[in-house]
Amino acid sequence: MVSQEMEQWLQALPLGEPIDIGGESLCLLVDDDGAELVLVLLREPSQAQIAEAMRSGFQCALDFEAGLAIAEDSGALVLNRWLAQAETWVDVAEALEDILNQAALCRVAMKPSTARPAPEANRAELRMRAALNGGTS
Repeated sequence: MVSQEMEQWLQALPLGEPIDIGGESLCLLVDDDGAELVLVLLREPSQAQIAEAMRSGFQCALDFEAGLAIAEDSGALVLNRWLAQAETWVDVAEALEDILNQAALCRVAMKPSTARPAPEANRAELRMRAALNGGTS
């Protein structure tokens, strides 16, 4: 259930225009029989970023209802979700929270690994290993 303060805030948000919530760009596109909730993950994704998003997107799809897409007009990588019968931001309050959570998870999953390769063993360590292994490294 949405608090009265939250409901008033949601009612003030524009329809069909990008808005910023917590650094995320979102838009609610209302149609005759519902609305599409769209969140921009990457404005100009590279092919590598798209591939990584697709790999991580399958796990996200198991836990959330929004899907990955490439926006036809801008080429941005987006999460989008169709909400039947929705007409306002108030109608999509729960879905809004879900898509923000999904975006956070997707961003973590799409992040390139920061693991560094192990430093090469120094010569003293190699000699010690050889000695312990009976002369074989």
